[in-house]
This record gives sequence, C-alpha cells and structure tokens, in this order.
Amino acid sequence: MRRDLTNGSVTKNILHLAWPMAVTFMLQVSLNIADTIYVGWYSDLALTAISITFPVIFLIIALASGIGVGVTSFIARLIGSNRIDEAKKVAKHGLLLAFLMGVFFAIGGIIFSRPLFIFLGAEKELLSMSLQYAYTIFIGSVFMLFAFIGSSILRGEGDVKTPMKIMVFVNIVNIILDPFLIFGIWIFPEMGIFGAALATVIAKSISAILIVGYLFKGNAMLKLDLKWFKLDFSIIKEIFNVGIPASISQSVMSLGMFFMMKIVSFFGPYAIAAYGIVGRLDSIAILPAIGIGGAVIIIVGHNVGARKFERAEITTWKAAVIVSAFMELIGLIFFFAPRFWIMIFNKNPDIVMFGASYLRIVSLTYMFIGISVVIGGAFQGAGKGLPSLILAVVRLFVLSVPFAVLFAFVFGLEVTGIWIGTMLSIILTGIISVIWFRLGTWKKGKHAPIEQAPDVL
Repeated sequence: MRRDLTNGSVTKNILHLAWPMAVTFMLQVSLNIADTIYVGWYSDLALTAISITFPVIFLIIALASGIGVGVTSFIARLIGSNRIDEAKKVAKHGLLLAFLMGVFFAIGGIIFSRPLFIFLGAEKELLSMSLQYAYTIFIGSVFMLFAFIGSSILRGEGDVKTPMKIMVFVNIVNIILDPFLIFGIWIFPEMGIFGAALATVIAKSISAILIVGYLFKGNAMLKLDLKWFKLDFSIIKEIFNVGIPASISQSVMSLGMFFMMKIVSFFGPYAIAAYGIVGRLDSIAILPAIGIGGAVIIIVGHNVGARKFERAEITTWKAAVIVSAFMELIGLIFFFAPRFWIMIFNKNPDIVMFGASYLRIVSLTYMFIGISVVIGGAFQGAGKGLPSLILAVVRLFVLSVPFAVLFAFVFGLEVTGIWIGTMLSIILTGIISVIWFRLGTWKKGKHAPIEQAPDVL
C-alpha cells in the first residue's frame, strides 16, 4: 500500500522517503570511489585519463539529474491533484527526453571529445585512453539517461525504494565487473580503462532495463503502455522550468569549485590536496541533506498539487529542523577530531594542518547547507526551479569566491581566510533561503498547467 503524502504524520513521511534516497546517493558515491581505486591500481595514466574526462561526463550527470528533478516535481504535483492520466503522459515525455538527450550526447560527445581533450592537454597515450573511456560512456549514455529519468518517475509517485533496490543490485554488478574487465581476470581479456567504462555501461544498461521494465510491467502507480501519445510541448516546457535551472545549478557548483580550487592553489600543493580531502568529507556530510531534500521535492509536490500549501510549508520547516540535527551531528564529529578524519586520507603534516583548519571553521555550519538544500527542494517541488539556481550562484560567485579573495589576500589570512569566506557564504546562503521561502512566492502561479490530452492510438 502506497503512503498518502498529503495526509498523516509529516515527520514520518519525510523519514520514509529520505533514507532510501540517501542510501541511493551513498551507493553512487561508493561506486565512484571503487572505480577510482581500481583504475588507480591499473595505472597512474589511466587515473589521469578519468580525471580529464570527468568535466564532460559531469555535464551528462548534471543535465540528467536536473531533468529528473523536473520530472519528479511535475509528476508529484499531478498525482497530488489526482491527475493520474496526465502524470502518465509526463512520464512518457520524460522517457522520450531521456532517449533524445542520450542520442544527442552520444553524437556530440564522439564529435567534440578529441578537440576538447587536446585543449585540456591530453596527447598521445593519455589522449587515446581518455577517448576510449569517453566514447564508451557516450555510446552508453542513452541507458544512463533512461535509468536517471525512470528513477525520477518512480520517485515522483512516491516510490523511492524500488530505485534504491535496483541501485544496490547494479552497483554490486558494476563493482564485480570492474576488476574482471580492467585487469583481465578469469576468461576476460585485459581491457584497462575501456573495461572500466564498459562495466559502467553494462551496469547502467541493466538498471535502465529493470526500471523501464518495472514502469511497463511492474506494480508502478503510473503503469505505462506502448500506445503512441500526442507530443505536448507544454509538458516539456514545464519539465524544463524546473529541470534546466536544476541542471545549471549543478554545473554552476562545479564551476564555482573550480574557481575556489584556483584560489587555494596559490598556497601550494598541500593546500590543494587538503581541499580535495575536505571536499570528499563534505560529500559524506551532505548525504542527509540529499535524502531529506529529495523527500521534500516529492512531498511538497504532492501537497502543492493538492493545494495543501500549509502542509507543504510545515513539511519544509520540519525537514529543515531534521536535516539541521543530522548535519550538525556530523559537523560536531568532524569538529572535535579534525586531524583524525584528514589522516584517514593522508598523514602529511601540512595537509593535515590545512584540512583540520577547514573542519574546525566550516564543519559547524553544515546545518545551514542542509537548510539551503531542503528549501531549494521545496521550491523545486512547488514547480519553481529558478530560486535554487539563484541560491547556488549567490553562494558561490557572490559570496564564496569574493569572500575567499578578500580574507585570504586583502586581509592576509591566507588559507584560513578561504575557510572563513566559505563559512560565511554557507551561513548567509542559509539565511537568504529561509527569508525567500517565508515570502511565499512559491505558492503563486500555476503548479500543474497541463490540460487533459487524449492518447493518440
């Protein structure tokens, strides 16, 4: 029996949806770490090749996850207003977008990868390895997009456990395949970096088949059929209204981190290494926010669709309190033993010093990151994609980068100044997001604008 997200305990609804989404994200992070370890064992050059391809692959992930947020939000609002047939149309349009984007990335990636990697400095064997990896991922991008969007459809209807179960299975498959295909174990030939990419594509293909198969043949609420449907550009526009800002927001975050890394680089390789380590620790700390923020998108979407704005608002504030408690607990754990956590990755005294300094200054502000993520999710759930993008731009380019420059160079605080600037930007962004949400602009405008359009047989 599916949970009615427009009634019952708000807190139970949040936690019911949040933990599977946090687990799913944690599994993805674990898979990325495992891939990196295996490729690093194979060769330093292969590891460098993966690093060069990452910005390009990240664009696929950013766009796919952003469009997925748009699909989740729209379906949640339609289900909340009991417009199931229209939600099915949105699901079909989402799968169509997955196919079209996958083909676009496959063709565009194959055409532009070589000149792009040459621009990034790859040549000879490094260029060859980079292209092997990238071409394989690009060709398999259709399956990656189907897996992303299919999971988003299920989340929109409130089913977060099915995507989690499938993710557990395919990640195990991927991790098992990696060493066999990379190193040539048992009957498999040694494929190196191509094997790593092939293992990923095989796993994503299995994921896509399972998820899409479940949507057509399983117990999904939005059980789909193979009937032709009328292409409705107003559906695509509404998906993009939330999805494109979400995609750009993730890209902006990546670009902002690039600028921050550049500022850190002025203080030497140990500062850079420390910044990379604390970035990994931050990605662990943010897991509760990812899960709870994803739950808020779904619950707010259902309640906005049902015109239960007060319940949507209560959900957001309760989620903000819950995520603050979780993230502040993690922050305290980092704060009271900062050197221990840095030394898990590296024991160089200078790296430990820089990293521990970051954790002492920034970790206690994790709760504000959680608040920003939750409120951004509430805006997205209500069909408002722009606020989360603006908040990302404000945090990184209006606050973080200028503050880092100001405190590090103008005030002469060097690396400590960068950490202080980061801390202040996190706090201020959290406060701005709270004020913006309290203004109530998310309650205004259309939230599910599609008119009923019959399927065309």
